[in-house]
Amino acid sequence: MNRWARAALALAIIVWIELLGFRGLYNPDEGRYAEIPREMLATGDWVIPHLNGLIYIEKPPLQYWATAVSYAIFGQSDWSARLYAGLCGLATVLASAWLARRLWGQAAAWRSGLILGSSLLILLMSHQLTLDMSLTLFTTLTLVGFCVAQLAETPERMRGRWMCLAWASAAAGFLTKGLVVGVLPVLALIGYSLLARDLKPWRRLYPVRGIALFVVLAGPWFALIQHRLPSFFGFFVVREHFQRYLTLIEERYQPWWFFLPVLAAGSLPWIVPMLRGLVSGWRAQRPAGEFDARRLLWVWSAVVLLFFSVSDSKLIPYILPMMPALALLAGSSAERALKSDLRWTSWGLILAGIALALGAGLLPRLLHDPSRAPYFLALRPPLITMAIACLAGGLAAHKLRERATPLTACVAATGFTFFACLSWAASLLDPIYSGASLAAQLPPELRAAAPVYSVRTYDQSLTFYLGRPVMLVDWRGELDFGLTLAPERGIAKLAEFAPRWLAETQALAVMEPQTYSALSKQGLPMVLRAQAPRELIVSRR
Repeated sequence: MNRWARAALALAIIVWIELLGFRGLYNPDEGRYAEIPREMLATGDWVIPHLNGLIYIEKPPLQYWATAVSYAIFGQSDWSARLYAGLCGLATVLASAWLARRLWGQAAAWRSGLILGSSLLILLMSHQLTLDMSLTLFTTLTLVGFCVAQLAETPERMRGRWMCLAWASAAAGFLTKGLVVGVLPVLALIGYSLLARDLKPWRRLYPVRGIALFVVLAGPWFALIQHRLPSFFGFFVVREHFQRYLTLIEERYQPWWFFLPVLAAGSLPWIVPMLRGLVSGWRAQRPAGEFDARRLLWVWSAVVLLFFSVSDSKLIPYILPMMPALALLAGSSAERALKSDLRWTSWGLILAGIALALGAGLLPRLLHDPSRAPYFLALRPPLITMAIACLAGGLAAHKLRERATPLTACVAATGFTFFACLSWAASLLDPIYSGASLAAQLPPELRAAAPVYSVRTYDQSLTFYLGRPVMLVDWRGELDFGLTLAPERGIAKLAEFAPRWLAETQALAVMEPQTYSALSKQGLPMVLRAQAPRELIVSRR
């Protein structure tokens, strides 16, 4: 690696980490996953997660623990809330590049790392506070450990150690998002064995020491929470795994093909090389009887895509764990094929630049909601900058006649610049999608002390910015389980809110404009204190 490459890599890492605090926390996911660790740190309860003061056990606690530690070290902020997810994204890129180097050499490592580190879905989810990026890191480390353990050149005495990495990573994945971290690798190994007609990997799993390691790492929390909360197993295992996957209980139904456009958009600007990897990655690259890493990576990608496509519950980030495998397939392609793919990509960037420029010009005609139009009109500068970046990157890539690695670096720089502009655009929409601006409008004395009611809505990021739970009024949502255990933490009906409000000497209430209009007509005393396009805050006096 020459000094210019090292400098570019260092700059990219600095920008990656800096962008973690570039905008407010968006609702609902980012607010939720920032607030749970804040309450964990405030209450000292590191076993049972709480959200808005209510028991919330939809997910295991590993990321909550890590974020709480981030708060303890750096203080509570948008940046420290996203730090763990951002570092998981960086680690995923580095681990994937390391595996590519181990399997195919330095050039493939650079290409795979550049492709993964500038893929839109990876960049988005590394800078979005959810559990999906940390899950992707641990599934990737599981793949790394498993692949290295299966290689013919790996010494026998080292195979067990690499499989320990795989088992330990699976345990960390379980503590991040549950049983899915076990289901996907098993299905992938079955699929690989059938495709390659190779059963040797099953004999190199080291199940005794692996299962023991898994239980030692993941078992204590499971046992502790089950002891303290006997209803945990029924809710966490039965409802959050089997019912969520097999039924419409979460009301997240999407058609079977939902993830195909998600994959196309998420792989930008690498659609063509990743598509080649999906189409051709199943073909044998190693002699019969030898472990074929490319085949396993292809099977892994196919399993993740099919598994979540079959499910009745679908969200965009679910297919994130397949992105490292796709980047490895693309980065390890033959140089001639990759160069051809990137020539097509350069034309795509040029067309994207033209489309973005036209979109910036037509933007005023596309906006019809007067309450949101000013915020979206402010997107024209970042859109124009994105257009310039795509045009410049596309033209530069089209002119390059060198090896595939410099061409890959050119496209990667374009993709990364595009994402930086996208972060700029997202920050301009904070008042619409984040509670940060609402909290900032409140006078300090009200923000610090007045009790807060949340009427027929629940702004999860606002709770984080206020630094304390709110009293829920006529709203249950995903907090239904916690409210069932602690009904005093909510007011069941809107009609019961007025007497409570009138009895307060001073209080705050968060509500949507239509609720405010309805309560105003009833003559309820309210003073408008903060306002955003989607909701507002009033005080008792």
